[in-house]
Amino acid sequence: MTMRLKSLLLPLVGLLAITVGAATASASSLDDIIARKKVMIGVDLSVPPFGITNEEMQPDGLDVDVAKLLAKDLAVELELVPVTGQSRIPSLQTGKVDFVVASFGIYTERALSVAFSNPYGGHRSIIIAPKEATIKSLADLAGKRVGVPRGTAHEKILSAANVEGMELVRFDDDSTTLNALVSGQVDAIGTVNYIAAQLQERYPDRGFEEKTTYLQSFYGVGLRRNDPDLLHWLNTVLFVHKQSGELGAIYEKWMKTPIPELPSF
Repeated sequence: MTMRLKSLLLPLVGLLAITVGAATASASSLDDIIARKKVMIGVDLSVPPFGITNEEMQPDGLDVDVAKLLAKDLAVELELVPVTGQSRIPSLQTGKVDFVVASFGIYTERALSVAFSNPYGGHRSIIIAPKEATIKSLADLAGKRVGVPRGTAHEKILSAANVEGMELVRFDDDSTTLNALVSGQVDAIGTVNYIAAQLQERYPDRGFEEKTTYLQSFYGVGLRRNDPDLLHWLNTVLFVHKQSGELGAIYEKWMKTPIPELPSF
C-alpha cells in the first residue's frame, strides 16, 4: 500500500513543483520593481527635446521628466539607462531596462515585439529642406539625397515609398541627421515637426522649412509583452496625470505647444 501511495503522490508532487515554478517565473515586472526598490527606464539623450544633457551635464527633456514622474509614482529609485532608436527593443528584450520612455512611436510592426502603453504625446513626421527646394509630396524627392535616423519610422516609411531616383542616407541619430542637412550632405531630411522648429530657430538665415507631412503618429511607453500588471499600471498613472494636467505641463514645457488630443486603446 505504501509503495502504491508513493507511486500516486509522486506525479502530484512534480505537478505542484511545476505549477509553483511557473507562478514564480510569471511574476509581474511591477512586483519586481517594487521589491528591488529601483526602476530602470531607458531614455534616449540624443533626441531633443525628448532627451538632452543640460548645462549641468544632467539628463533632461520631456522623456526624462516623464520617467521621473513614473519613478515618483512607484516610490523607488530611478536609474536612467541610455538607449538609442536602434537599441530600444533589444534593451527591453534582454532585460536591460524595465521599460522605455524614449519617443517610442506606436506602430503595428513594433507591437509584434513589444507592448505599448497609451500615448503620452504625439507629433507629425515631415520633410524639411531649404526654401528653394520644391517638394510638395514624397514623389518630389526623386533625384534627391534624403537623410533619416537609422531604425526609425522615417527610414521605414520613406524606404517603402519607393521614390524612383531618391537616395536614402541613414545616420545614427537625429543630431547627425540634422547636421547632414546643415552641412549640405543631403538635400532634405525626414524628421518631426518639433525638431524642424528647432532647426529653423538655430539657423534662421538658412531658410529651412517644412515641405510635406507623411505621418501623424503618437508615442508611448514601451515594455515587454505578456506583462499585463505593468501595462495596466502605466496606463493608469498616465491617465491620472493627463487628467490632472501634469502631463500637459511637461509636454508644453518642452514642445512649446499644448499637448494634442491623445487617443487610447
